[in-house]
This record gives sequence, structure tokens and C-alpha cells, in this order.
Amino acid sequence: MLRLGALGLLLETARRAFSVDAMEPAEGILLIVESLTLEANESDNINIAQSALTVSSEETGTGEQAKKIVDMFLERLCHPSGLKKSNKQQRNTEMVARILPYLTYGEPAAMEALIQHFNPNLQDWREFDLLQKQHQENPKDENIAQKAAKQRFTVENFVRVSESLKTSSCGERLKDIILEKGILDVAVRHLRDSFAVTGQAGFKSSAEWSLGLKLPSVPHILSMLRGLSMGHLATQRSIDEGGILLLLHALEGVAGENEIGARAENLLDTLSNKEGKGYGFLEEKVCKLRHATRDEMRRRALRKREELLQVMSCPTNCYAMLYCFSDGCVSL
Repeated sequence: MLRLGALGLLLETARRAFSVDAMEPAEGILLIVESLTLEANESDNINIAQSALTVSSEETGTGEQAKKIVDMFLERLCHPSGLKKSNKQQRNTEMVARILPYLTYGEPAAMEALIQHFNPNLQDWREFDLLQKQHQENPKDENIAQKAAKQRFTVENFVRVSESLKTSSCGERLKDIILEKGILDVAVRHLRDSFAVTGQAGFKSSAEWSLGLKLPSVPHILSMLRGLSMGHLATQRSIDEGGILLLLHALEGVAGENEIGARAENLLDTLSNKEGKGYGFLEEKVCKLRHATRDEMRRRALRKREELLQVMSCPTNCYAMLYCFSDGCVSL
């Protein structure tokens, strides 16, 4: 199918299905496209750039063809109906976001177009939090609601893109471009600034810590970092140099709060190679943090046990207990 150029035909058919909101046919086509694009990017025997990148009869370069395909699917992500979707539309949107990285086929122009589409919404997380907060405080303001939904929708789609990036040459290059754009550094700095009290005595009881846990940006950033760091040494090194490993370890102990604890734990598992796929390069540092916490918990438990034993060994405390009844107290 790839050698015969079926992918180009399927992409054009999917575009037409989108144009008339034919969700069921589009979903079936996208499932085939997803399978073919993954196969194409992992195959060493198929020159996908020469055999499959055909969305029109125009004679254009492979880079331009790849860019046209990416632009076509990015346009779908920006479709006005995308903000209020049926279940089928939601599934199609998620599938589009997942396959987008593989529709670039390593072509620089296509990869640049893909990253640039999301980049403006990933350079100011404070603005993201502010707009989402304004929407929460003014839910009936349609103007704010639309802006907040569009911004959140774009960020969610980029998270899906980042999570779909495999350890292929295409995925590696896309992650390199994301690093070059400063997207990762901005996200790491936002986490560090939002939880600046981390490491201070009693920091988990502070108002600053509580406020940080309520920021809408934090869950998105944690999921994004996990996707970008998987199997990418430069990204993991940047996270390490950003000085947030202790923060991530503290966050993985958080219960509830927008699944922050689970997302932080998943990120640390990826960084520490717990998944056993050779993707983590910070195993020693993450294990050291976790072991130190477990050791401290054991020491605290031991101290409490010793204190309890001291109390119980004192005769005064054991026998000078009062049982009060309705007619008075009896000392034992």
C-alpha cells in the first residue's frame, strides 16, 4: 500500500471527509493512516518521501508535500467545531494529534510548521493560568470562555503530540526542535517558579505550595515533559539542569489535585527507566531521592515508636488514668 501511494489517497479522502463532517468514515480512514504512517516511519525499505507523499497532481518537492499534509491536519485541529465536539469528533481530533508527527516524514519544513503552530501557546504559562482563572471566575463571559477553550484545546493537542513521539529519527529531530525553540526551558522554569518554596522547612504546608497545586498549567506540563523526555537524552539533561527533580519527587506524593501526583510519578518513572525500555538516563538521581524519602519515613516511624514505648513504660502514665462516669470519676 505504501509503495503504491495509498497513503496520499487516504489523506486526501480524510480531508474530504472532514470537510463535510463525515465522522465515521474519517475515523476509519484515520485508523488506517495511523497504522501506515507508523509503519512508514519505522521502515528502512520504503522511501516514503518518494512513493507516498502525494496529495495533488502538482509537481512539488517532497518537503512541500509533507508540509501541505501537516497544514491540512493542523487546519482540522483549528476547526471551529473542535471546541465543542461529539465523542466521535473528539476521537478523531485525538487521532489527528497522534499521527501529526509522523506526517512530517522528517522533512524540515513540515516539522517546523508543526512546532510553530503550537509554539505561541507554549511560551507564557503564566498567561495560560491567568486566562483559565479568569474563565473560572467569569464562566458566563463568552469572550473569555472562547479564548480559554481555544488556548486549552491547543495545549491539550500539543500534549498528545508530545506523547506520541517515538524514539525514531523523526521523533528525535522534533524533540531537538522543541528544545531549540525554548519550549522545554519555559515549562521547567514555570514549574520551578510556581513551587519556589520546595525544599524549605514545612513547604508542603505553605500557601505558595497550595496555590501551585491549583494552577491549570501544572498537569499539562508534567504530561508534556514525560512525552518529550522519553528516550531523549538532551531533554532529560535539560530537566535535570533545570533543578526540578526534587520538586517532581515532592509532587509525586500529592493525592487528588488534577492527577498531579500520578503524572509526576509517571514522569520520574520515565526519567529513571522504571519501564525497562532503556529510555531513562537519570535512574541514579531519581532512586537516590526516593530512597532518601523512604529512609526518612522509616526514621520518623522509629522515633514515634520509641516515644510511644517511653510513654507506656512510665508507671504514672499507665496507672493514673481516670474513667469518668455519670456520677463522678474513678481513679485506677
